[in-house]
Parts: sequence; structure tokens; C-alpha cells
Amino acid sequence: MFRITGKIKEIEDKIEGKKQGGAKLEIVGQKVPVFAAETVEIKAGEIKPINISKICLPKKTVLMPSAYIQHKLGNMVSLGEETPVPFEHERCLEYAIFVAVKEGTIKEGELVGTIVVLHAE
Repeated sequence: MFRITGKIKEIEDKIEGKKQGGAKLEIVGQKVPVFAAETVEIKAGEIKPINISKICLPKKTVLMPSAYIQHKLGNMVSLGEETPVPFEHERCLEYAIFVAVKEGTIKEGELVGTIVVLHAE
């Protein structure tokens, strides 16, 4: 018993001399609204691509779509372009994937969501 207790005490003494680690994280991004570029009829439960007003992004940017529903019919969950382009190049978003929770019409020019654009290295 003493042997285990002595070993634990030795480990505790080593730990007490060390400081707790810390981390600092700073994220600065630009909030960008996403608008429908067409009028679309949608039904509850439907997942549908919607053309959006083109948003061009500089190279080495990461997107974070807002999880907060910003359209009364549902939420935008993803964005894309006709031909995917690597992270290291400029990209232009052309459509949004929209998940409907209610039936209705998304009109051209309506806000369908927002994204936060983060610049990475």
C-alpha cells in the first residue's frame, strides 16, 4: 500500500509544479447575407437547391452557414457552385441547399440565410 501511495505522492508533486495550459482563440469573420436569385415553390420537408445572387470569395476562405433560421419557410444548410473549386482558389457561390419546414414560396430577392466568411492560411 505504501508503495502505491508513495508513487501517487511523487506524481502529485510533479504536477503541482506545473501550470495549467491555456489557449487563446480569436476568430474574425465577415457576415454575408444570401439572397434568392429566383422565385421557388417549396413544400414542407423538401430539400431543394435554390439559385442565389452570386457571392465571390477570395482564395483560402472557410464558410460557416448560420444555423439560425432566417427565412420563415426553412433554413439554408449548404452553398455551392456548378464546378467545385479548391480552397486555394477564388470561388463564386451560385446556389444554396434549402431545407423547408413549411410550405410556401421563396421570392426572388428574399434573404434565405447568412454565412460567416473566415480567412484562413
